[in-house]
Amino acid sequence: MKICLVTEENFEDAAVVYAASWKESHKAVCSPAFLESRDCRGFLRRELEAGKAIYLLKDEIPCGIVSVAGNCIENLYVLPRLQNRGYGTRLLRFAAGLCQRPYLTALSSNDRAIALYRRLGFRETGEKRRLRADLWELILEKNND
Repeated sequence: MKICLVTEENFEDAAVVYAASWKESHKAVCSPAFLESRDCRGFLRRELEAGKAIYLLKDEIPCGIVSVAGNCIENLYVLPRLQNRGYGTRLLRFAAGLCQRPYLTALSSNDRAIALYRRLGFRETGEKRRLRADLWELILEKNND
């Protein structure tokens, strides 16, 4: 298992992982039309061009990504068919180790992700942003001391 920085050479692998994983994780909160219309590859390209450090986890195949901007952990995704194998844990620990005071956001509907974050020491700050009547973006942080 290897985690490496996303570069031009492995960008397409990262884009495939991101697109499949993002669409799966958002299918309960986004319309099918929006899921299909979202330019996941373009989004990831813009993140890279904005200077975010994006990392790709490869086992036998590319299986997950995570990005880090300062202390913010973003875009933690594992291919749906490869979830529950420890890849998300590995990526989150790696990313948190790059930060002084790591924090991240999670959709309030994403129980599996929130459970992972809590299991690895992240706690809700109480700050949240309302996205719609039944959906919030929660902020979770971890003290690496």
